[in-house]
Amino acid sequence: MDETPRVSARQTLDDMRAGYDAFIQKLERSRATSVGEIMGNFFRSQGNPRVTYAMEEFNPVLTAQVAALAEQLGNYASEEAGALADQALELMLFYPPSKDSTIASSLTAFEGHALPLVPFLAPERRQELARRYAKRNSPRLMFPNQKKVWSALSMR
Repeated sequence: MDETPRVSARQTLDDMRAGYDAFIQKLERSRATSVGEIMGNFFRSQGNPRVTYAMEEFNPVLTAQVAALAEQLGNYASEEAGALADQALELMLFYPPSKDSTIASSLTAFEGHALPLVPFLAPERRQELARRYAKRNSPRLMFPNQKKVWSALSMR
């Protein structure tokens, strides 16, 4: 008998929100504090090591959360699964824009993780998100991970 406590899709979604908040806070704290540090980061091939560490730490967590959420949504009625997937996609694709280029580019890098959640959306909602996504990110300027998301959202 498996006694592992089951986590609901809503709890996984809450964990994702908390993870995004913690990730953004780490990125905000990763700013260089001196001219020497700025120059050191500029000449370092990997850039700011604190940003790299935050991204490397967040990636497996987000990957696991999205996989868990996608699996959990399979056990929900299609309307409820679609509503929960929609909330996750809003978080992952339409986060508040940041004037800080490090935060903006770091969040953009994780947009492709949203792909497993797209199939849970109703076709009309998918089309609506595709339009919003293309308005936010011009398809001509999208990165490959963004184009994959946009393409998946655009499918009928």
